[in-house]
Amino acid sequence: MLMLSATGSYLTFPSTGLLEDEFSTTFWYKVNADPNRAGIITVSAVNANGPNLNNLNYGFQLFREGDAASQRIKASVGTGEGNSWNDGGLINVTAGEWVHVAFTISETESKIYLNGVLQNTGTVTGGVDWTGADLISVMSGAPRFTEWNHLSDRSYIDELRFYNVVLSQEEIQAAIAE
Repeated sequence: MLMLSATGSYLTFPSTGLLEDEFSTTFWYKVNADPNRAGIITVSAVNANGPNLNNLNYGFQLFREGDAASQRIKASVGTGEGNSWNDGGLINVTAGEWVHVAFTISETESKIYLNGVLQNTGTVTGGVDWTGADLISVMSGAPRFTEWNHLSDRSYIDELRFYNVVLSQEEIQAAIAE
């Protein structure tokens, strides 16, 4: 289990060998609504116009936004020429429970699941473009997805896994049962 409680703390590691045309990530998440928005997992590219400007055309950003009662898990997937948004689903903060989160990207769509239930599907025309997306950030949008204050996340995360395939709903539900 990981919780980076200090403001501004997060983990990064190289994305080398982890990025394919298809991608999935799964993890258990116990949300802390303070701050009211944060990056969860981002694989973003450097922006040629400045280090603090978001470059949403490459990689992806999985993040949350909301208030003390509920937080919405969202994603942006870069397609090279633009990006695709997925407005995901809501987590009830007041329940104080662990929620299993799964996020998948294929050549045509992204999906967000909470506790094995599909919350939303976004259209991804041409698949994700990984150009320049050489860094994975965990529990923050920093250092490359910061323009809208998607900074460090003081929530808990556990059993974080990356896959180079699109997991089916059945595979996600099986992972929950493990």
